[in-house]
Amino acid sequence: MKKFVYTGAAALFVLSGLTLKAETPVQPGQLAASAPAIAAQSFSVESGAYATHTQVKTNIAMVDDQRHDRFMHRLWIASMMAAAAGTSLDAATSWGKYEGNGFLASSDGRFGAKGVSIKAGLAMAVFMPQIALRRHKELRVPFTIGNFAQAALFGGVAAHNLGVRAPSSN
Repeated sequence: MKKFVYTGAAALFVLSGLTLKAETPVQPGQLAASAPAIAAQSFSVESGAYATHTQVKTNIAMVDDQRHDRFMHRLWIASMMAAAAGTSLDAATSWGKYEGNGFLASSDGRFGAKGVSIKAGLAMAVFMPQIALRRHKELRVPFTIGNFAQAALFGGVAAHNLGVRAPSSN
């Protein structure tokens, strides 16, 4: 009877296709992606041979990286909108008032169409490289910080412009 049990167990072991390999376990601090892949063997009925399928371990950190990248992309878009809004608000609150910056002032010294076109051109000069380099994820943080700084600067100038009186038209 014992001989029958041992023979049956050995036959099941061979037919199952289970092979024991000595693998090093994942050490503390080791990334799961660097751990060896798990190999599963299956018996193909059509070919009558064993086939090995490699299963890739999924790392939960990969999912978090995608979520972080999506968040940073949306934050970068929001920073561009904030910078455009700050520049527009500055131009709107400056319209018709005397301009302290001679580069933006019209011939009569007021902020007008010339100043708006120059401000729009400068805003596009800032945004176009960002759009051209949008696939470089490592540049999103500096672009986002720069855009929010620009929005804060022009928002402060717009708040200052609200306190400046427009010249009276005679």
